[in-house]
Amino acid sequence: MPDMKRKMIFVPAGGLANRIRATLSAIALAGQTGIELKVIWFRDWALHAAFRDLFVPRRLPGKVRIVEASASDLLVFDRPRQKNFHVPALFQKLLFRSCLYEHQIDALRTQGFDFEGWAKRGNVYMASYLPFYAYPDALLHEVFRPVPQIEEVIGKRISAFSAYTVGVHIRRTDNALSIEHSPLEAFFGCLDKEQAAHSDLCIYLATDSEEVKQAMRTRYGERIVCAESKADRSTTEGIREGIADLWTLAHTRKIYGSFHSSFSELAAELGRIPLVVVKR
Repeated sequence: MPDMKRKMIFVPAGGLANRIRATLSAIALAGQTGIELKVIWFRDWALHAAFRDLFVPRRLPGKVRIVEASASDLLVFDRPRQKNFHVPALFQKLLFRSCLYEHQIDALRTQGFDFEGWAKRGNVYMASYLPFYAYPDALLHEVFRPVPQIEEVIGKRISAFSAYTVGVHIRRTDNALSIEHSPLEAFFGCLDKEQAAHSDLCIYLATDSEEVKQAMRTRYGERIVCAESKADRSTTEGIREGIADLWTLAHTRKIYGSFHSSFSELAAELGRIPLVVVKR
């Protein structure tokens, strides 16, 4: 096993936006504390794609590496859970001075936990789907750049924009809070006002619902620009579509986003543009 002194193993969890923001937190923390950071990228049901198939390898700041998970990593460094019978926890207790898991992070943030002090002592492991440490805006663009195939798709979608284009992200499927607090009618209310104010309005729509696509096209017709394929995070192509959506949203004037959606938040952060969280 590698020497873990002054080292942190970090496993980003969750979907695309969650992983990106959590990884940036870990990189910023490593930069501040001077520790060596190894980010291990696992493929699972929430994001079934390798890092190299999504993003261009970059020269990362400090002592930071992002690596694809190996077969041995599944046994030793994966997040302990029912799926793997919590076996990795046995190894992690032996290998690391301290471990923080995803179910602990939110409470630790709220309590003002000293992540810097914890990391400086080295020999630590963390898994998170939440951003837990502040990172500079520039770091997002420095670390994550889509592969050329995705950038080509992004360019084609942007070329369909009018002079006044707004982004809309409507999250459905497994996000109950978004469904409850950001109903389709609330988006209609916002976009009807935009349409009345801007004759050249174009709407870039990112959604995981075919029903939403149809409803938006019925109401706004050719003003809608969106992906033709169905959203599917279980395939690499599906995740690539998600990245194309994220970066394309970032090129709009502003984003009407869903409640409790890290995807909406990250798109606005990426483009440094306003985010309007649509609620009842």
